[in-house]
Amino acid sequence: MPEQPAPAPEAPAPEAPAPAPDDAAPEAPAEEPPAPEPPAPWAPPADFRSASNMKDATPGKAASVDFAQADGTTRNALISVTQNYDPARPVPILFAFGGWKDSPENFRNYARLNTTGAANEAIVVYPRAIENAWEGAPYAVSQRGQDVAFMRQILAELQGHFNVDANRVYAIGMSNGGGFAANFACQAPDMLAGIVTVSGAFYNPVNEGCAPESVPTLIMHGDADRLTHYDGGTLHDAPYLPVPTLYQSIQQRNGCSGAPQVSELVNNVEVMRGTGCADEAVHWKLRGQDHTWWWAPDTANVAWDFLARQSKLHPGPAA
Repeated sequence: MPEQPAPAPEAPAPEAPAPAPDDAAPEAPAEEPPAPEPPAPWAPPADFRSASNMKDATPGKAASVDFAQADGTTRNALISVTQNYDPARPVPILFAFGGWKDSPENFRNYARLNTTGAANEAIVVYPRAIENAWEGAPYAVSQRGQDVAFMRQILAELQGHFNVDANRVYAIGMSNGGGFAANFACQAPDMLAGIVTVSGAFYNPVNEGCAPESVPTLIMHGDADRLTHYDGGTLHDAPYLPVPTLYQSIQQRNGCSGAPQVSELVNNVEVMRGTGCADEAVHWKLRGQDHTWWWAPDTANVAWDFLARQSKLHPGPAA
C-alpha cells in the first residue's frame, strides 16, 4: 500500500479572550455591527495573459509545465498526454489532486491512473498546489477561488494546444485533494462533467455558496477513517463535514427527488445511489476502511469507469 503523508501536528489552541472589564455599572451593550461580507473570490487582473511551456507536453510522455501567474510567480503541473492522442478527435481532460504535502509526482505514483482507460483516452493533469495544500483547508495559503482560477488557466492553455473535449473535463482527488475536487465542483460546475473524491477532507467552505449547476459525483470514503472521520469532526482547529452531510448536499444540487437506493458490493462496500437525479450522486461507503487510496477495490479504475461515461452532452447512467 502506498504510504500517505502523515498529518501535521495540530496548531496550538488560540489564546483565551481577555476578561470583560469589572465595572460596577456597565454601559448598555452597543448594537452589534453587521456581519462582514465574505471575501470576493480571487481573480487575476483583467489584462493578464498567461504563458506556459505547454509545447513540452507531447503524446506518450509526462511533462512538467510551468504557468506564469499574475503576481509574477510561476505555478506548475505534471501533464501526461495519452500516446493515442489524435488531433482529429476531441480528448477528455482529467485533473488529479493529491493530498496535503503530496507532490504531483508522488500522487501520480500511488494513484495508478496510468493503469486505467484514462491512460489511453485522456490528458491527465496533476497540478502542483501552493505549498502542497489546496484551497479550502485551514492550512492552505490559497485564497478561495485561486486554485480554481489556476484550473481554468490550465484548461485554457490545453485548449490552445490540443483538441480538448470541453464536455468531458473531470476531477479526482485524495484527502485534501478530494476536498478540493468537491470545492472545484461547487465553484465551477460549468467546467466539470464529473468528479470523484477519495477519503476527502471536507472543510466547511466545500458546499457554501455553490453555483447553481449539478455535477455528477462519486464520493468514496471509509467508515473507519481515523483522520477525516466519516461522521465529521475537527482537524487543525477547523470543523469538517460528515460525509453523509456532503452527500445529502450533492443530492440536492443534482436534483435528486427520492431516497438513495442502497446495495452491497464485494469487499464490504455499501453503495448509495441518488434517485430521480438530473446528474448522478453516488456514495461508496467502505466498511472498516481507513484513510487511504484503495487498491482493493481498485480506486483508480472504479473512478475512471464512473467518470468516463459522464458528459455534459449525454449524462451517464446510474452507477
